[in-house]
Formats: sequence, structure tokens, C-alpha cells
Amino acid sequence: MNRVQFRATAWVDSRLLRFEPVLRQPRLRVIITGAEPEALGSVIRLDTARPGLRVSAPLQLEWTDSHREAIIGHAQRTWAEITRECDG
Repeated sequence: MNRVQFRATAWVDSRLLRFEPVLRQPRLRVIITGAEPEALGSVIRLDTARPGLRVSAPLQLEWTDSHREAIIGHAQRTWAEITRECDG
């Protein structure tokens, strides 16, 4: 069985974020890339009209709150691309 590995990246403010799917869940894990990548959290409920961002990095809360809409928007576009490829 071949598993397709899908990853997307996007710049938000001055940070490059990586979005990775979570197996069998409508959710993308969000990682801040760099010399030492850091898990930021997950965008959840991507199969609904009301996705949300769950932050797992307490030191990133202020930055995340300031960029929540951009992070969720990138995740929604990534999710649409993933599901389009799967349905394709």
C-alpha cells in the first residue's frame, strides 16, 4: 500500500509554517519551521464551516492570536487541495 505524504507550507508574518494532515481526521497539524521546528498546534474541524485553531505552544499564544485568521485560511486552502486530490 502506497501512502501519499502531503505537506504544505505558507508564510504567515515572518514565519514559515508547515501544514501536515492527521490520519483519518479533518485536521492539520501546524509546525513552525526553522532550525528547531516547533509544533504550534492544529487546525481542527476542517470538514465544517467553522474550523478552529488549537494551540499547543503556550509561548506562541500572543502571536497565534494575532494571526489566527491567516493560519486557519491557509489550513482551509490546504485541506481543500488534499480532499480534491483524494476525491480526484
